[in-house]
Amino acid sequence: MVSVCYVSVGARTMTTEIGRLPSAWARYDDVAEAYDRFQASNGYAALARDLVIALNLPPDAAVLDVGCGSGAGVLAAQEVVGVHGFVVGLDISVPMLHRAAASGARHLVAGIVLGLPFHECSFDGVTASLVLSHVEQYDLGLREMVRVVKPGGRLGVSAAAQSPSRPNVAYRTWEGTAEAMVGREALLSAKGSVAPLEEWLIDSANLEAALASAGLEQIEVREREYQVRVPTNDYLAMLDMFAYGRFVRHRLGAARWDEFRHTVAGNVAALGLNQVEYTSRYHISVGTKP
Repeated sequence: MVSVCYVSVGARTMTTEIGRLPSAWARYDDVAEAYDRFQASNGYAALARDLVIALNLPPDAAVLDVGCGSGAGVLAAQEVVGVHGFVVGLDISVPMLHRAAASGARHLVAGIVLGLPFHECSFDGVTASLVLSHVEQYDLGLREMVRVVKPGGRLGVSAAAQSPSRPNVAYRTWEGTAEAMVGREALLSAKGSVAPLEEWLIDSANLEAALASAGLEQIEVREREYQVRVPTNDYLAMLDMFAYGRFVRHRLGAARWDEFRHTVAGNVAALGLNQVEYTSRYHISVGTKP
């Protein structure tokens, strides 16, 4: 089903066909509050800020953050460009945009990557943090983002890199319980439907080639690591929020979902963990539009 989304940017109003929406469980609408609460502790906010800094924007730049979520990248960009700059955050999830607005993001638009509701050459910089893995037609998505960048402007994207270690024991416990209740193949299929390119983008060469194919030059790919330390209960709540968790909740229904969470909590408590510690690793890649 195709619908039309009306969005406002400054004094202008534009429309964009937003196409077929993902399944309800795959969207972030119902977990916007939790996502906002945990984005600092799980490294997402730091990654979004580092991506903005990598663009090396002038203080009066016009910036677009694609897939802005609850606004970490928008807030970072607003700080960098100051009062003379202009920052827009775009996301498919209206509840996420509400969280971003509550945090201080000033210009927000509901829309998707494939059909950005902006004129070409509108922005000095465009960022998309952990977004490209969700776009199956990544080549079209990148070309669309490049379209709205001014000549000489820069596009920056981030993606997951190879983890430096095995998943932590709390995650393995959560995943093992989920596999027992819904099946491993169902979990892998669900993850693939939400982030079909995540594994492919782990290879930095693929990320660099994708940006080059979109017409960017002077491409740089850097790696960043973030140390995560969170209370165990908060960590389990984060897993419930991610794609696996949203799918498991959808598949099990309310009663069995409560059973699942109770089982996981008991199994993890038996490990005697008060805190979960791990390292998250990401690629940050930036290219310039000729």
